[in-house]
Amino acid sequence: MARMYGWMTGSFPKTWFTLMALYGVALAVLTCLNALGAEYWWLGALNLYLPQILWAVPGLLLLAVASSWAGRRWIWLPVLSLVWVLGPIMGFHWSARWRPEPVATPVLRVLTCNVKFGVRDSDELLNDIVRYQPELVLLQDANGFMQSPYGKFFHRWHVRSWDQFVIASRLPFAASAAPLASRRFLRDTVLLGGSAITVYSVHLQTPRDGLNAFRTDRDGHWHPLEAIPELQDNAAIRLQQAQDLRRQVAAESGPVILGGDLNSPQPSRVCTLLEEAGLLDAFGAGGRGYGYTYGHYLLQHRIPWLHLSWMRLDHIMTSARMPVWRCWVGNDEASDHRPVIADLLVEKP
Repeated sequence: MARMYGWMTGSFPKTWFTLMALYGVALAVLTCLNALGAEYWWLGALNLYLPQILWAVPGLLLLAVASSWAGRRWIWLPVLSLVWVLGPIMGFHWSARWRPEPVATPVLRVLTCNVKFGVRDSDELLNDIVRYQPELVLLQDANGFMQSPYGKFFHRWHVRSWDQFVIASRLPFAASAAPLASRRFLRDTVLLGGSAITVYSVHLQTPRDGLNAFRTDRDGHWHPLEAIPELQDNAAIRLQQAQDLRRQVAAESGPVILGGDLNSPQPSRVCTLLEEAGLLDAFGAGGRGYGYTYGHYLLQHRIPWLHLSWMRLDHIMTSARMPVWRCWVGNDEASDHRPVIADLLVEKP
């Protein structure tokens, strides 16, 4: 009994401090990976697509121990770590720009969504469009959407459609600018007053193949050494696509709006490359909360009542000439991806 008491009062606090130090180092390494470009290291690339709330579990355990055994004067250590996780690591934002009252500057509302057409409930997507009344709608994975009965919804809109992409606009397209299409984006120009605004609907390479490589095979075997290069190759494809898109956007002379499924959370190097082209993430500038758009459908397979997303794969990005007023996400019924909606301020040319 005396030996057990000595362990609890002597070596146990040392063990707790050691675990707390290791936890802090792990969070610091994770933060550095995200800041430098998570895809440069396979562990960082893998972590991008995990629920970041998992990093709070060790902190909660250490907090429980601190509140009972380790001494309450040290409780601030796990609390600070949890704030770190719930804030920067999980991508929490709280914009001071968000204002419910109207603004004098004209506002352009944009909605983007990977609709996964034919997989979920497209009625819910149209409900979101009716609810939010955007002037500009950017769709991805919308193969056949405009040829379906749902396409009639846009019969009074100006529409460009190519392969999986749709750009639907209440604003007219510029007759002097021809649309540009590739396997990963559709580009066109809309006119708002005296401004010509270049618009991109984008869908980059899915990380699914790289992530699935880390699952066990049909025989229940796990091959991590084979999975790592596949994950890295998958990330390299997405980065190359982002690099090509960066060059395209950087060459634009006027204001730019880019929206779509980048298949990349905010800490990704993909988002950094587009920011280097002069674009600003709308949710980062005008959002409140986490703005997660993906993951809810995966959870609902196991827990039908749980409607939680855990990744922000879908983005609206804009050039500095179109400041963000506010940005938020829509419902989870229309698609595996929640739509993203942003109000952008249109400055005079």
